[in-house]
Amino acid sequence: MRQLEGFEDGTEHICLLVKMLYSLKQAGWEWNKELDSKLRKKGYSHLRSDPCVYVWHVNEAFVIITVWVDDLLLFAMMIELRDKARADIRSKWEVTDLGEPTKIVGIEITMNPDSISISQHKYLENILKNEKMDRCNSVGTPLDPNVLLEPNPEGNEGNWSNSFMRLLGKLQFLANATHPNIAYAVNRLAAYTANPSLQYTSTLKCILRYLLGTCTHGIIYKVLPLQPSFFHGYADAAYTNADERKSTTGCIFLAREGAITWSLKKQVSTVLSSTKAEYVALSDTLQEAC
Repeated sequence: MRQLEGFEDGTEHICLLVKMLYSLKQAGWEWNKELDSKLRKKGYSHLRSDPCVYVWHVNEAFVIITVWVDDLLLFAMMIELRDKARADIRSKWEVTDLGEPTKIVGIEITMNPDSISISQHKYLENILKNEKMDRCNSVGTPLDPNVLLEPNPEGNEGNWSNSFMRLLGKLQFLANATHPNIAYAVNRLAAYTANPSLQYTSTLKCILRYLLGTCTHGIIYKVLPLQPSFFHGYADAAYTNADERKSTTGCIFLAREGAITWSLKKQVSTVLSSTKAEYVALSDTLQEAC
């Protein structure tokens, strides 16, 4: 790294970092390499579908560790395995054990004897207050079915630093984490972030009004002892949009009556009928299932 301001020695020498400094661009990457190597030596392996999830199998039981930079969430099938995983982590790093999780990366966790729920009520509440939408009237759908979204007819030069894009990014986090019900609306508006018009802004406010009426909602996973422990899913396709003639694939999988994964994206190819769009959606959904 370059010599720090006020500590220059008059040469062009650069400093060799002995220990990574917090907030440097490469700090997160260096920490991830150390965490990965230490956990692998302890017998953990990360999922192919998500490199931030580590699993350690012990016969029929297992331990799961999820990673958000330096925040870890630990799941274990038995108390003994949980204590062993804690000891493994403490033997390598100085950690703070916060006990049963109640909130992580903005996601609130509520644990009951017969269910676990996740939500983002506080996060959404802050968004509505900042946008002065916390006292408006709510609506029943995130998008008005009578409004046709089209490219900006004004043809202004694009601006990637607009307030529309910043707010949409916050809603994208909601859609990815706990609100699959707004995924399609956010996906459609994301195509116009560089050059939004007044129509897109009013549509974005429609999503906020919908979220106002559903801000206490979340995803609930229930204890169902009589139900087999497998997941099931649904797939659908929206045939072509007005500007690119691209169809949209949507899919969602549920386990214990709660959503565990969902996806909504444009199809890569341009299809010529709604039937073909459905086939492409089924193919994408099967890949997600695998």
